[in-house]
Amino acid sequence: MDLSSIANTINYKYQSSSSKIQFGGLFSGLDTSSIIDAMLSTDVEKANNLSTKYKQLDLKQKVYQELDDKLEGFMNFLSTFKLQSSLLAKSVETDSQILTVSANANAVNGTYYVKVLSAATRSSLLSGRTIGPDNINGSTTFSNLTYRYTPVNSEIKIQKSSSTYTVSINTTDTIDEIVSKLETVFGSGNVTFSEGKLKIQSNEAFAIRQTSGTFMQVFNLSDAPITQNGSTYSIQSTAHVGAISANKTLSDIASYRGLTLTDGEIKINDVSISFSSTTTLTQLISAINNSNAGVTARYDANSDKLILTSTSTGSTTISIDDNGTGLSQLLGLDVGVFNVGSSAHIQISNDGVNWTDLYSSSNNFSYDGLNITVKDVSSSVQTVSVTNDTDAIVEQVKEFVNNWNELMDYIYTRLTESAVTDKEEDEMTDEEKMQGVLKNDSFLRTIFNKMREYITKNVSGDIKYLWELGISTGSYGYENMKMGKLELDEDTLRAKIEEDPEAVWAFFGNTETNSEGLAQQIQKYLREVTKYGGQIDSIAGLNGSISREKRVLAQQLADWIERIQKKEQDLWTRFSALEQAVAKMQSIGSYLSQITASKSSS
Repeated sequence: MDLSSIANTINYKYQSSSSKIQFGGLFSGLDTSSIIDAMLSTDVEKANNLSTKYKQLDLKQKVYQELDDKLEGFMNFLSTFKLQSSLLAKSVETDSQILTVSANANAVNGTYYVKVLSAATRSSLLSGRTIGPDNINGSTTFSNLTYRYTPVNSEIKIQKSSSTYTVSINTTDTIDEIVSKLETVFGSGNVTFSEGKLKIQSNEAFAIRQTSGTFMQVFNLSDAPITQNGSTYSIQSTAHVGAISANKTLSDIASYRGLTLTDGEIKINDVSISFSSTTTLTQLISAINNSNAGVTARYDANSDKLILTSTSTGSTTISIDDNGTGLSQLLGLDVGVFNVGSSAHIQISNDGVNWTDLYSSSNNFSYDGLNITVKDVSSSVQTVSVTNDTDAIVEQVKEFVNNWNELMDYIYTRLTESAVTDKEEDEMTDEEKMQGVLKNDSFLRTIFNKMREYITKNVSGDIKYLWELGISTGSYGYENMKMGKLELDEDTLRAKIEEDPEAVWAFFGNTETNSEGLAQQIQKYLREVTKYGGQIDSIAGLNGSISREKRVLAQQLADWIERIQKKEQDLWTRFSALEQAVAKMQSIGSYLSQITASKSSS
């Protein structure tokens, strides 16, 4: 049996151990059950008193645990509140669009001047040649240009000036034949095919609309703009006609270039990435980007090249090893063009005359409490102003006062509240049951008095008392002091912050042994109260005095239950014997009466 919970699971009047139904007074006429109840009432009352005491201890333990949570919450708040970043907050102002600046507590107030000479860039590795075949010439037929789109017989409408022309292009046409067909509209020499790209030019404005087929897609003219240079209008393929689709498999791409590819892995910055001949270029790029190789891969559809870019800025490496699989050659990385990333470079000055050079592999700089992030370069000097953020500091102190009052109100209420007496126990909420449990509790009173002492605590430093910061018991001095309540005069606080913000922080957060700040002292005290094995734990913890007393009470209660059950059984046994004796006497009396009556009648 779990002795620690027995008082919560047993219901009295009393509990009988007998499972059989008892019949009393059948022959004697006595109210046996009531008599036994009366004879057990003293014992039952003692058991009920133990149960009540156990429940009170249980409630007391819960309230102490709730108190522990409240104290820990305030202690955790103080951990952040006492920091210089909270009580020496800085405000930064700048009109710059090319950098952002924040300042920590160590930043010196004043104006700073910044020149952004260069921003950090990333290293990159670009395919040294196109991935698709680059040896396509005019004798290649339209039907063979299957690298990105499927060639289909096409019809295009060309409007040149006020005239409209129709050109039909068949899959059996060679590129030279397609050029000739277009020259019938644009004139000889105005349509060319060079380095895999088709170029059309005219001295008249023109537009092309495809009514059927895939000619415009295959020759990468769909998204190509028509540009004007003086009186000449022109359009050119955005990519060479051998540019591949990223959805093609590596095996397909290898066949386009007549290369050999074997399944395996490629190492980028010593990170292995597996692939097979059925892997598509898109899947390979995804595998690279999901790895820890420190690069981002991208296929440039216009240049038909793979671009690997370092995920971090600065002079980082991008090393490639395809382990003899032939993948580097397939992607043009064996002759790749490497561009090393550069560091960011700024100059900063406090007077606009004397400059300090700063370099960073990222675009982030730290300088005397300033955190600077560069967005772009500029030939203009950027101006940054740093001042105390009085509003932010005031808000922090207001939060301290509010949290203090909330905690002290809780403790004072628990010390002075009376128990709920106008409801039955089963009608009460858990909060109502706990009400009054710690009224005038000596340990809680000790905590309250100790906390209240900090209101008038003399702290070593330039500021010695809370009231110097406008924090006091206010106009209701005696009443507020009795309850440990504080009020804040913001004007006084602001004046003190503007006069000496360092002293304001030191009053609360100084950690020096002989001159600890007020928040530091309070936190130190609360840690002793709330820590594992601390003051509250020694009373309300699992092995605290309340738990030990509860276990003793539970054992006593179990003993009383056993005693009552045995006594009840014994009483029922005795009364049953009495009933049997009465029944026997009644039987004998009835027999004698029958004999007497028989003799009288004879």
